Formats: sequence, C-alpha cells, structure tokens
Amino acid sequence: MKFGVNLYKFIHYGNDIAGTREFVLTAEQLGYNHVRLLDHVVGVVAEKHPGTWKYHSKTTLREIFTLLGYFSAITERIRLVAAIVVLPMRPTALVAKQAAEIDILSGGRMTLGVGVGYSDVEFEALGTSFKDRGARMEEQIDVMRRLWTEECVNVQTQWHTLRDVALSPRPIQRPIPIWFGLGSDGRPVPPDPVLARIGRLGDGWLPLFQPGEEGRVAIEKVHAAARAAGRNPADVVMELNLIVGDKSRTQLIDELKRMRDFGATQVNVHFPATSAREEIDGAKRFREVMDAWDNV
Repeated sequence: MKFGVNLYKFIHYGNDIAGTREFVLTAEQLGYNHVRLLDHVVGVVAEKHPGTWKYHSKTTLREIFTLLGYFSAITERIRLVAAIVVLPMRPTALVAKQAAEIDILSGGRMTLGVGVGYSDVEFEALGTSFKDRGARMEEQIDVMRRLWTEECVNVQTQWHTLRDVALSPRPIQRPIPIWFGLGSDGRPVPPDPVLARIGRLGDGWLPLFQPGEEGRVAIEKVHAAARAAGRNPADVVMELNLIVGDKSRTQLIDELKRMRDFGATQVNVHFPATSAREEIDGAKRFREVMDAWDNV
C-alpha cells in the first residue's frame, strides 16, 4: 500500500507558502509516496452566484503547474500528483507541454490527474465550452499521449488541429500516467459513461466512495470497460481516501485492510487540521500507522 498526502485544505490557510513547503518536505522525509495538488484558475465570488461553492474567491488558489515546478526543485523522491487538473478548460498542447516540463524537472515524478470540472463560471472565464467537456477531454487525452510519445504529430478532429508538430523536449515518462478524479461529496459514484471512460483511458482513478456495494459495482464497471478495450484491469490503479479524524491506530489499520481487500493499492491520507502546522503534525503522527502497516 502506498500512502500519499494532499494540499487540499491549504487553500483555507492563507498565503502560507513557508508552511506549504515544510509540509511537502516533511512528507518526503517521512516516506510518503506522493503529494496531491488541486487546480482552479479563478474562484467564484460566491455572493454573486447562487449555490454552494467549495472553492471560491476567498480561498487561496495557487497556479498548479507553477507550484509543481517549485516542488520539483525542492524535492528529490516524492511523486507530484496534479489531482486534479480541469483539463477541458485548458488548451491541450499547453497542458501536455507543462506536464512534460514538470516530469523532466522532477526526474520523472509527474502524475497528471484530470477531471471535467463542475464550474461553468470558471469555464466561461477561460473562454472554453462547458457543455461538451466530457467528450472533449477524451480527445485531449489521446492528443497529449501522442505529443508525449511521437516525434511528429498530425491530428485533425472536431476539437484539435495539429499539423506536423512535436514537443521538445518530451517527458521522461512516455507517456506520463493519467489518472481520473471523479464524483462529488453528494454523489461519490459517477455515471456509467464516466466509469467506462476510466476503464478505456485511465492509468488510475481517485474515487471518493468508500468500500461498499455501490463502490464494488463501480469497480466492476471500470474493469469491464478495461477488458472491452483490450486492457488489463489490474493496470488501472485505484487510490481511496482515508479520513484520519480521531480514529485509533487499530481502527485505521482495520480501515486500511478493508481498502486493500476492496482493491485499493494507494491511499490519500486526510489529517484533522486547521493550519499548516497541524497538517505537519498529522503527517508525523500517521507515520506510526504506516510503520504498523508494514507488519500487517
């Protein structure tokens, strides 16, 4: 089982880049496998737009590729996971170039998590279409993989025109692993077309559901889609979320066993924290659980 941490709550901690840096360096020193970063370009001014917004103009939304470049320079081992980049609101070739550069700068430690996004306001701000984002993202993934692996790329499709172009330099990983982020707090199991997309195209996925019957059915659908595409379902890695809370070490080990038996090979650990310092302390305490897990 591989353990990762995330910067998801750091958007609420203000402009504390020193605390963010210390957290990532501490996670690497403690032996965590990866760190996950989220992506938003603009935040919605919530009082101007009805609805519930998890990420908005009052949260600190750092530019994801710039931050990944920074982390690639100050770390040596920990994998850097964009989880997730809202791919359809960005130009395909530009994302391919940015991800390739992070992969080179980090020595081949880049994982590109992608998703369709949910904020039509943000898509509008970036001048991109919200309605066709799912189908467009599938095409984007194919184009990016070609740019990462081919010396000369020609594409003429509904959304892309590339005439005898190439990336230089290309990434160390050819192609860079692409993982899918999906679901929402209120709907952790996504629709069947999304599950089929993961099975056809994904190197991994980051579902929000926990072990249970609904999740098991979703996994079966992903695996069926992988087999239909001529792929080995075991090649589609699954990472689940572990909410530490106030659980004991025994409770956490039992929960990890359920996740392992459910098919997860990676876990994204969420610590009880309201500041960067508490995140760092949480990562240190959980190291004891990781040590205990090694003996399971």
